[in-house]
Amino acid sequence: MKDRNMLFFFGAAIGVLLFIITYGTAILDPFNDAWILRSPDIDIRQHYVGFLNFYNDSWTFPIGNTDSLSYPYQVSIVWTDSIPGVCVLLKLFRFMLPQTFQFFGIFGLVTFALNGAFAALLVYEVTKSRTAAILSCPFFIMSFTVIHRLYYHTALASHWIILAALLLFFGNRKYNIKRDAMIYALFSFLCVSIHSYFLPMAGGILLIDTIYINRGKKKSLPMLIPLISFCAAGLLSLFVYGAFSSGVEHGGFAIGEFNSNLNTLFNSLGYGILPELPLVRDTQYEGFGYLGLGVLILLCISLVYLAYRAVRKGFEGTKQYFRDHMRTGLTILMGLCFAVAAVFPEAGINSIVIIPDVVPGIIKRMMGIFRSNGRFIWPLMYLIMLSCIYVIVRMTKKAAVAYVLICACLLLQSADLRSWVMEKREFYTAEYKYWCYLDRYGPDKDTYDHIVMTFDNGDLKMDTGYFASKYGKTINRFYFARVIDNKIEDQLEKYREALAAGDPEPGCIYFFDNESIDEWDTGYLTIEKLGDNLYLGY
Repeated sequence: MKDRNMLFFFGAAIGVLLFIITYGTAILDPFNDAWILRSPDIDIRQHYVGFLNFYNDSWTFPIGNTDSLSYPYQVSIVWTDSIPGVCVLLKLFRFMLPQTFQFFGIFGLVTFALNGAFAALLVYEVTKSRTAAILSCPFFIMSFTVIHRLYYHTALASHWIILAALLLFFGNRKYNIKRDAMIYALFSFLCVSIHSYFLPMAGGILLIDTIYINRGKKKSLPMLIPLISFCAAGLLSLFVYGAFSSGVEHGGFAIGEFNSNLNTLFNSLGYGILPELPLVRDTQYEGFGYLGLGVLILLCISLVYLAYRAVRKGFEGTKQYFRDHMRTGLTILMGLCFAVAAVFPEAGINSIVIIPDVVPGIIKRMMGIFRSNGRFIWPLMYLIMLSCIYVIVRMTKKAAVAYVLICACLLLQSADLRSWVMEKREFYTAEYKYWCYLDRYGPDKDTYDHIVMTFDNGDLKMDTGYFASKYGKTINRFYFARVIDNKIEDQLEKYREALAAGDPEPGCIYFFDNESIDEWDTGYLTIEKLGDNLYLGY
């Protein structure tokens, strides 16, 4: 336990150090939110504005719902990707906190720390080398996918959930049905509380863990209880956070549009030294799983060594090895399953489709709840990293040689990341200011309660959503992970009919563009032109 406590601490400390090197400290200020509102990525603005409106709204049940973003309809913060567990926790303590409060900077710091802590424990569990664990945890902390996701899809940078699930699988523990059921339920709750896409990732790992820990047992029913606990906790968490009560539309989405390309492990997409490779379609960026130059070198060395060992052992010796080491076989199976899940329903290398999509549309739509299935490449990516480090440590008789190899490849990985890290640091350490349209234009804030957007515009939705959270207003439309377009259009038609009848809804102001201002009867409104394609009516 002393070893593990020390490794957890040092892994976390390395994560904190690397975070500060990459992002600086300005974004850790909970009162500094201009960097979010000025971000070129609309998603981080969606997450923050979604949180603020939920945070400043009254409590409802289910507890994750808010009606200020799509008034009068309630939608869950699950569908704004606002990290539900943190949102609810902060709302419980809002009597101690200011009205405007951003936690995303601190969440990123904690994410890096936990990624480092669990990476160190995982490497130690596999190699039994404290030095290898400390030296190699930066590969996991600064993986290209974490840098890609943090402050874009912030919740999806929490790869410590994947690492913790792998730690459970590689750990040596005895079967205990009550304890395992509690652990599996906790994993499920954490996944939903951060981002539901971690559910199938952690669930897949825990399924393989269940198979391994129950090896040789004849009774199959007890082994299902932890998995049932996992599923039940996930459904209950989604219900409590309001995912089932929001009235969002799940239909129309089909799995496969955001799948992974077969080149993903060595395609830097222009973020590293290696050249960007083409994709079958642009949306395959969701399946980004680039290992990095340093890890690719480790992988090449490992494959050469494993091929040499296989030739020496021969077919029978290799087969016997897998008989004696069931966990190795299950690890390979796990990696293959995640690879298939990530590229489903077709397989393409660069821009060429080599296995066409022949899956019926109804099946793809049924699986569409996890339509960005390219993300399932992440567990495979970490399995490859872990396996490479294990092979490097085991293949050398002198530990110092393995450590030198790891350090050399870590330097290559750093060189591969350098320009991207500098770009991130330049943006996140700069100073920004932000103002909303309605802070400068329109009537007095006390004369209206509701903001109606007659057309769809992402930047305007973020701007008015932020304004609404500051002054206790409501808006009629927002950007959600699932759509409620039909309900929004029905409500818009009511506003339009009331305005045409000369009896506009009280307490409303309206945003128009060139098209909608011609379609709506605005004779009863004062119209203020704010730009070439933006008008305000009140």
